[in-house]
Amino acid sequence: MLESLQEAGGVEANVATGYHAIEFLLWGQDLHGTKAGAGERPATDYDLKNCTGGNCDRRAAYLTAVTDLLVKDLKDAAAIWAQDGKAREAVMANDGADGVRALLTGMGSLSFGELAGDRIKLGLMLHDPEEEHDCFSDNTHASHYNDAVGIKNVYTGIYKRIDGTVVSGASLANLMSTQNAKLNTAMMSRLDDTLAALSVIVKQANSGEAYDQMIGAGNTEGNALLQKVVDVLGAQTKAVERIIAALNIKDAKITKSDSLK
Repeated sequence: MLESLQEAGGVEANVATGYHAIEFLLWGQDLHGTKAGAGERPATDYDLKNCTGGNCDRRAAYLTAVTDLLVKDLKDAAAIWAQDGKAREAVMANDGADGVRALLTGMGSLSFGELAGDRIKLGLMLHDPEEEHDCFSDNTHASHYNDAVGIKNVYTGIYKRIDGTVVSGASLANLMSTQNAKLNTAMMSRLDDTLAALSVIVKQANSGEAYDQMIGAGNTEGNALLQKVVDVLGAQTKAVERIIAALNIKDAKITKSDSLK
């Protein structure tokens, strides 16, 4: 039922499943605008004996169901990327060329159209806290930082598990170190620049100024910190495009954003 209601009627605002549905159920709406404070849902919204807000039993049932569904979706994603999974087979097709194209267009599209444009620049232009990624919990700084970590993981073929163990294998970085060492060095520098800029955002948030405060109108310092992230993400995307050209990859289309025109 929840899956059928997701984006019902083709409306993206109809969110019934996924991370942000869970985030809302746990934190509630952030009514502080660009001032300090996140959502403040009380625990009693789930207390069957001392219920606040009404429908505590249904809210709890929804939270349980939507969380179970997220776990299922993650397991499904892991399965299709397993050794015999359909996603693995797709990227390994055509002697791996399709996979290289997918990796690079994915890196570029997440860097530019998604993260720099729709996730950061749009909110910065509008000074609108509703445009931040995690608008209920004020955890946007962590989400953006880990997006950048994920992009670097894809390029380097190195992933650090939550328990500290490291998974590594063949990578785009390995390929470029042999094909064009100069471009590889430039790409690694751009990835590090992005993580450095986002580390400043994380530090600022951990010091008490949340992301939605940073995008506020009149917050010159906060706005400048976020614009710096947009700029380095743009430079990172240009490095990806240079690699695509150097490898002569055809039909590689990086998603853009109207916010960056």
